[in-house]
Amino acid sequence: MNVLRGFPGLVIDTEWADRVTTGPYDAYTPKQRAALAEANPYSFLHVTRSQEDVPADQRDDIDGLITGCTTAMQRIYDAGAYVAHEEPSLFLYRMEVGDHSQTGILGVVPVTDSNDRRILRHESVRPGRADLLTRHLLEVGMSSSPISLTYRTDEGLDSVIVSCTAGRPILESTSEGVHQTVWAVAGGDADALIHAMGDRTLYVTDGHHRLAAAEEARNRVAPTHPDHPLQWTEAVLFPDAEMLVLPFHRRVGDRAGRSGEAIIEALAKCESLQARADAEDARPTGPGTVGVYVDGRWFSLELPPAIGSRAVDRLDVSRLQDGVLAPTFGITDPGSDPMIDYLPEPVGLAALVRRCDADDRIGFVVHATSVAELMAVADGNDLMPPKSSYFEPKPRSGVFVRRLDREGPAGADST
Repeated sequence: MNVLRGFPGLVIDTEWADRVTTGPYDAYTPKQRAALAEANPYSFLHVTRSQEDVPADQRDDIDGLITGCTTAMQRIYDAGAYVAHEEPSLFLYRMEVGDHSQTGILGVVPVTDSNDRRILRHESVRPGRADLLTRHLLEVGMSSSPISLTYRTDEGLDSVIVSCTAGRPILESTSEGVHQTVWAVAGGDADALIHAMGDRTLYVTDGHHRLAAAEEARNRVAPTHPDHPLQWTEAVLFPDAEMLVLPFHRRVGDRAGRSGEAIIEALAKCESLQARADAEDARPTGPGTVGVYVDGRWFSLELPPAIGSRAVDRLDVSRLQDGVLAPTFGITDPGSDPMIDYLPEPVGLAALVRRCDADDRIGFVVHATSVAELMAVADGNDLMPPKSSYFEPKPRSGVFVRRLDREGPAGADST
């Protein structure tokens, strides 16, 4: 079965793009989201808000939160901010940041469970977050932030994509440093894209919680019709060769309260530790080492050998966790331990230094996990350690909207 199909999507009108669309929800702090939403009643942040975005005494009122999201979405609809495509369509979505460009195919893909090998996952999810997204999908009745997937590309599929971008785009917009171009693809051209994609395996790069929410929504409604909207979920598929993967760096606190010199001595027992002049000198240029910031000084640390032979064991982030953070700092659950937090590469090493200096933490600068490594972990049916990869750029929220009630008579089937 083909893994991709079109849908009658809504695409933001060019004149409304700057006013409505936003970066991904988690690209902003709660304070930033509040300021942006207060300044603009049409910001998509009103639609995607979560419990962090309401007063503390209202955070248990999930019904009220969902009602607010629904009202905000209707306000944007009523303003005429979207152009509706009545025919089931695919959309080619190009994002450009600086010298980097990537073009994805936006459509819908089957909702799968974690054992389904058509769409492979590599991260675990937090149940509370997935539950809120499930209610949002079912009660607001739409999705707007597509799951990001990647696939192993080939020349045949690449050439079809190139031919489909030869026409005039339906949207061009630049916001927050991301230039976006969108083409609508329907009819025979869409069929050609769907056929070229075929049934190749897809890999989740961003949106594990959204995929889990789509799975839970489908399970709650239990539709029997294979074309029911809840059997499919909105996704954008990018070729592996175009993906830009950046690292998450680590900040670690020392429960033992050791001095900087004592920590340096402990790290030197892990593997070779070499002093470096500054942050850029310590930044790893390839896999196998990490930069370390301790008490105002920079070092390069060779990573200990992998503890196993699986693809996930061989990742730099796994070797750091298993060979350094667990034995030296007692961090055995990097997903929830308060003594570790993470900074994505775009935040910058200067910010890492400032934050480490502010609370006496140790900084670890890691080399990026590659797309090939991610795929190998997923192929092995394993999960990556938390914050193993940061994909940039991320699709902006509110560019595309999928309304479940627009997808034909199957939408009435709830049994």
